[in-house]
Amino acid sequence: METLSDELWDLVIAGTSIPQSLLALSLSRSGKKILHVDRHSYYGGDDAGLSLQDAENWVQELRDSTSTVYNDASIIKAAVETSPSATSLGPSRAYTLSLNPQIIYAKSEFLPTLVSSRIHTQLEFLAVGSWWVLRNGHLHKIPSTREDVFNDESLSMKDKRGLMKFLRYVLQEEEEGASSSEEDDTGISLKAAISNKFKIPVSLQSPLLALALSPVNADSMPFNKALARIRRHLRSMGYFGQGFGAVIPKYGGSSEISQVACRAQAVGGGVYLLGYGVQSLETPLQDEEDATPVQICLSDGTRVRSRYVAGSLDDIPSTTDSSTNQQSSSTTWRSINVVANPLSSLFPPTSENGPSPAVAIVLIEDDLSNNPIYLQVHSEDTGECPAGQCIVYASTVSEDDSAKSRLEAAVSAFLETAHAKDAVLWSMSYRKSEPAVEATPRPPALQKSSPRVLVFAAREHDIAFDDSVLEAVRKAWECVLDEATAAESSFLRFEEREVEVED
Repeated sequence: METLSDELWDLVIAGTSIPQSLLALSLSRSGKKILHVDRHSYYGGDDAGLSLQDAENWVQELRDSTSTVYNDASIIKAAVETSPSATSLGPSRAYTLSLNPQIIYAKSEFLPTLVSSRIHTQLEFLAVGSWWVLRNGHLHKIPSTREDVFNDESLSMKDKRGLMKFLRYVLQEEEEGASSSEEDDTGISLKAAISNKFKIPVSLQSPLLALALSPVNADSMPFNKALARIRRHLRSMGYFGQGFGAVIPKYGGSSEISQVACRAQAVGGGVYLLGYGVQSLETPLQDEEDATPVQICLSDGTRVRSRYVAGSLDDIPSTTDSSTNQQSSSTTWRSINVVANPLSSLFPPTSENGPSPAVAIVLIEDDLSNNPIYLQVHSEDTGECPAGQCIVYASTVSEDDSAKSRLEAAVSAFLETAHAKDAVLWSMSYRKSEPAVEATPRPPALQKSSPRVLVFAAREHDIAFDDSVLEAVRKAWECVLDEATAAESSFLRFEEREVEVED
C-alpha cells in the first residue's frame, strides 16, 4: 500500500454506485491517475446486486454502523419445506438481488450513452413487458398504446374515447402551439386533470398513474410532470420492437452496468480497491486556485493524496462545509422477495415473434389516498435467481412505519392472485432515505462540500433510470479534466479500442 501513498492521484472515487462508476468510465481514456475504492467487497454501492450471503452481511453492516441512506433492514426466511417436490432456496451465489432495480426507457439519454461509451457490447438487455394493476383480487393488463386501448374489450366506448383523447394530448409535439396549454397544466394535479379536463373515470386513475410510474398518489402528482412521464412511456413503446418500450441489463440490472464501467477504467489504468473506504479527509483552503491536494485516510489507515475526491454522502466523510448538502427528504420502503414460482403468466410475448419479456410492472391498488405500491417482477431469465423461481421487488414512498406491513400484504395479495400463495422463500425489507419526491427547487445533483470534494447528491426514488444522473457525472468530469480540456473532449463518447492480434 506504500506505492499508493507515494502517488499524487488526479482523482480518488469513493463508492461504486452508478454515478461514481459512470464517472470512472468517463475518465477511462483521459490518462488521469484514478484510484477507485469501495468499502464493500462487491461493486454497485447503492445499486449493488447481492448474493444471499452478501445481503446477510449488508443487513449486519447496517446494524453495526450509521448509514445516512439505509435503515431498518431485516431478513425473513420461510420455514423449511419437507416435501421433496417443493422448490427450495438455492445456493447463495445463484441470486443477484438488486438494491435499486430500475428500468431504462428506450427514449432515455442513458441507452445512447451506453452505446457511445462502447460498453453496450458487454451488456445483455432484456425486454420489460406488460404493466398490470391489481384491483379487487384480479390482475388487469394496462393498455400501453392507443392500439391497446382500441383493442381492450374491458373498456366501454365512452372510456375508450376519453383515454384516446388523453393519449392524443400526451403525444402532441412540444411545439409553440402546445407549450401554452402545458403551462396551464402546472398548477393542477393528475387526479384533477383526468377527472375534470378529460372526464376519465376514477377506475382508470391507477392505470395512468402506473404508466407515469408516479411515486406519489394522483392527487399529489403535478399534471405537467405526469404528462412528461407518460409521454416518455408512450414514445418509447415500439422503439426497439413491437410491444415493449424499456429494457434492463441481465444479471442484476444497474449493478452489471457498474461492474462493466469500472472494468473499463481498470483497462484504462485505474487502480481498484474493494473493501477499503474513505475514513477521513483533510481539505485545502476554500480556494479554487489552491493546488494543495486533498489528504485522504483510507479505512485501513493508508494515507493518499489527490487533486479531487468524488463520491456520495454515504461514502465521503462530512466536511466543515457539508451544510450545503442538507435537503428535505422522504422515505421509501422496499422489499426483495424470492418466490418459489416462475409466474410465467405475467410474461406473455411482447408481440408475434417478439422477445419474451423478463420484467413485469404491477401497481397494487388499495386506498387511492396512499402513495402507490409498485411490484417489479423479474423472471428467471434475468439471471437473478434459479430456474423455477422469480424475484418480486416491492416499493412505496411513505413516512409511516405501517408501510412495511402494507408491502407485505401487497406481495401476499399479488401472489395469491397469481396462484402462488405462500410461495415466498426469502424476503429482505429495508427503508431508504431519499430526496423529497416533489422537492422545489430540485437540489443540484452534484455539489461541492469544498472546491476539491465533489459530492453526488442522493437520488430520488424512481423505478425508471433518471437521466439527470448523467448531468451530475458530466459536471464532475469537467471539474477533474478542467474546463479547457473538457471543451476539447467528448463526454462518454469513445472510439472502439484497438485489439492487438498476435502473430
